Amino acid sequence: MEHLRRLYRVWNWLPAFRAVAETEHLPTASEMLGLTPSALSRAIKQLEDELGQQLFRRVGRRLELSPAGDELLAALRLSMSRLDRGLSAASTSQFLGPVRVNAPEPFASAFVIRALDRLVESHPLVVPHLSAHAPATAQAWVSDRRLDLAVLDDPTPDESLVVHRLGEMKYGVYCGEAHPLFAEETPPRDDVLRFSFVAPPPNTVHPWPREHDREVGMVVTDIHLALEVCASGRFLALLPDVVARGYRGRGNLRRLPVDIGATRPVYVVHRKSSAEGPVLALLDELQDELAILPSR
Repeated sequence: MEHLRRLYRVWNWLPAFRAVAETEHLPTASEMLGLTPSALSRAIKQLEDELGQQLFRRVGRRLELSPAGDELLAALRLSMSRLDRGLSAASTSQFLGPVRVNAPEPFASAFVIRALDRLVESHPLVVPHLSAHAPATAQAWVSDRRLDLAVLDDPTPDESLVVHRLGEMKYGVYCGEAHPLFAEETPPRDDVLRFSFVAPPPNTVHPWPREHDREVGMVVTDIHLALEVCASGRFLALLPDVVARGYRGRGNLRRLPVDIGATRPVYVVHRKSSAEGPVLALLDELQDELAILPSR
């Protein structure tokens, strides 16, 4: 508590120091704050006595900051800037500060980044922190406050967390122009399953139905790599429709007209204590973005 008592003692002298430090001229600072030069001098003398350091040197008619004064001014600028943002946010119902979100692919590309963009449009003082940890790590980090919210496909029950089902994502089987099936109008499902696929590693977000056997010819850790590999024409890929339709790389992708029943539920988990402010605002944006995915 001693550091708080010290702050209380110096609090009223800090504006005077800032004004004089920025202008390096007592009369100008006096006019800026509406205080007499003697009142400013007295405030700075009291601050120097409290700190045990000289904050200014007199150079001719001008005041010049000492090294200790330079250090204090830098800290005061940063602190007052943050305080000003906080006051602005409090007076305008704006949220501010970091929002720590975990969203692995394909969720990030499909709808999470757009939801974060919309959150920042409404609340410019919010700073999203987006990561892509494994689901078990992400859920544990939400629980111990290292993350505020995680987008998952299979959350583990936890009494300390709130779980929201946002909806589901639809997937399709895609191929590139050079693939033999690209020109096939309606290839039978059995014929499709005879070809090799590019796929993510096991235990990642990927809704391949267990009842359908397939050969995996290449494993990639990033969905953007999967798009490129699929577009090259050598392998098929099971891709989220919204991500595949947005592909703008080399070559074209075609969604084959086969139904393998590939969908994936999408959940959000957060702490009960964080069910307010930017977390709830982001939850609304995520819900809206996922809801309009079929129209994209």
